[in-house]
Amino acid sequence: MNIYIPTLNRTEKQITLSNLPKTLYKKIYLVCIEEEAEELKKYGTNVLITPPEVKGIGETRQYVIDNTEDKHILFLDDDLSFYKRNADKRLRKIVDNQFMDLYNWISLALEKGYPMVGVSAQAGNNRFDGNFAYLQRIFTVYGLNTKFLKEHNIRFDEMKLMEDFNVALKVIRNGYKTVMNTEFAHTQSNSNASGGCSSYRDYNLQKESAYQLMENHYPYVKVVKKKAKSWTGLEERYDVRVQWKQAYMKGSY
Repeated sequence: MNIYIPTLNRTEKQITLSNLPKTLYKKIYLVCIEEEAEELKKYGTNVLITPPEVKGIGETRQYVIDNTEDKHILFLDDDLSFYKRNADKRLRKIVDNQFMDLYNWISLALEKGYPMVGVSAQAGNNRFDGNFAYLQRIFTVYGLNTKFLKEHNIRFDEMKLMEDFNVALKVIRNGYKTVMNTEFAHTQSNSNASGGCSSYRDYNLQKESAYQLMENHYPYVKVVKKKAKSWTGLEERYDVRVQWKQAYMKGSY
C-alpha cells in the first residue's frame, strides 16, 4: 500500500515523514507542485508532481486517486505525530517501527472491505474503550479503496474545504461503514499552521464550505460557529456538527 503525503510550502520541515520508518520510504510519495519538487527530493522518498491546474487539497487528493492503479492507498497530512496506547491506556509517542503495526492494520481493514479507514485524533481518544470505532469522522489519516470511490463517483474535488467530511458522508450514505483505529492516535503540529491548506483557507471560504456541506447532506449536518485558539488566524470560524450514525441509518441514497 503506497502512502501519499500532499505538501505545500513546507519543504524545510516534513514532520509526518520524520515520524515514519525509513523502511517505508520506497512506498511514500510527497505530492507537490513543480516548484517544490527538487527541494523535496532531498528526503529520499518518491515525489509526485501535480499539474498547474490542480489547486487545493481536494483537487490534489483527487489527482492522486485518478492517476493511480492501486486499489488501496493511504493519505497522510504532512504535519502529523503518532501515538499508541500503553498498558494503562495512556497515549505515548510511537517508537521504532510501531507505525508498521498501524500501517498493517489499515491495510488489513481495507482488505476486509471497509472503503475508508482512519485513525483517532489524540484529543478525545480517551472517549473510546476498545481499539476501533465505527462511523466517526475520518481526517488527516485515511486509507482508501480507490476502486470503490471511482465506482460510486465519490470525489475529493467537489469541495475546496471539508472535503474529508463530504467523502466520508458519501461513503456512509451509500450504506458502508467507516472504521477508525483508536489504539493509535495522531495530532497535528498546529491547526491552520503556515503552509498546506492555510495557504488559501480564509474565513469566507470556511463559511462557504460549511454551508455547502450542510446543503449536500441535510439534515445530518448543522453549521455552527466555533472559537479555538489553536486555529492560527481563524480563532473564530464556521464549522459543522455531523450526525454520523443517523446519516448511516437513515440517510442512504
